[in-house]
Amino acid sequence: MGADAGRRITSHGLYADIRGDPGAPALLFLHGGPGQGCHDFMAVQGELLSRSVRLIGLDQRGVDRSAPLPEDASLTIADLVADLEAVRAGLGIDRWVVLGQSFGGALALRYAAAHPAAVAAVAFENPVWDLAASAAAALRRVALMLTERGRQEAALTALAAAGRERDARALRAAYVAALEALGADREAFFVPSPATRARLAEIRRSRERRDGAAGDDGSWRHHQAISADPGAYEPLLGLLPLLAAPALLITGGYDPLTTAGQRDAFRRASPRNQLQEVPGAGHFVHADDPLHYASIVADFARSRAGELSGPGAARPRATGS
Repeated sequence: MGADAGRRITSHGLYADIRGDPGAPALLFLHGGPGQGCHDFMAVQGELLSRSVRLIGLDQRGVDRSAPLPEDASLTIADLVADLEAVRAGLGIDRWVVLGQSFGGALALRYAAAHPAAVAAVAFENPVWDLAASAAAALRRVALMLTERGRQEAALTALAAAGRERDARALRAAYVAALEALGADREAFFVPSPATRARLAEIRRSRERRDGAAGDDGSWRHHQAISADPGAYEPLLGLLPLLAAPALLITGGYDPLTTAGQRDAFRRASPRNQLQEVPGAGHFVHADDPLHYASIVADFARSRAGELSGPGAARPRATGS
């Protein structure tokens, strides 16, 4: 872990877990959720990726180890995009590689499209770029799991919503209700491997709690605020052709959310775009197959190293505590 690891940056007190050689290519990781935090990812990938890149794991505004949101504060996706530019400036980085997982993949796409000069390359892990399509596909997968567990009525409700609804907000609400019907089996929807589930559970049990940080309550408030933002329901596939930087899409063979239509849209957007499927992985490829994932991401980041070295590398700057 680098000397400046674990510090607060920007006026909103964003927490960054920063690891690796300050002269290495800078790579920003954006977590999903909304509100999940970067702790799990950094626990699995921090040591692996920081051998090759200057890895910056960010707890987004109001999440986990970042400062809590003020009681009367509003929060939108546009705020989160603006925060990323503030982090880049605060850390003295000219250009970086941006990596987003799930909801973080949607945030990474918005940021890369809005700030092309700041992004040398962008990578996505099982992103959700079309919430309506992802939720409809997820409902069908959850319905199968519910049927296997003898919860036929809940399964039929999920299937009916998948076939009837077209509105992203309504589909998301039905998807959340179906996940709640799974109860304790919900984790298996995202993480099919029992070994990975056990490893992540142990990581979460060991998570450090920080005084004055947002914690779980703050993460939930972040989730609720972003879920109330109309922008969260906008399809983003139209942004893919606008990407100026090389792009990489990593999917798990058992991932339930990045649909074939979203993968095809990424493939068609540019002949430079690269796709990598990890067949045995679910929604969290970085945890299901850590070594393979780290190799894919590190190779992609190193391929852009010429644009990130010198003035493009992270230049540590004392901007927080």
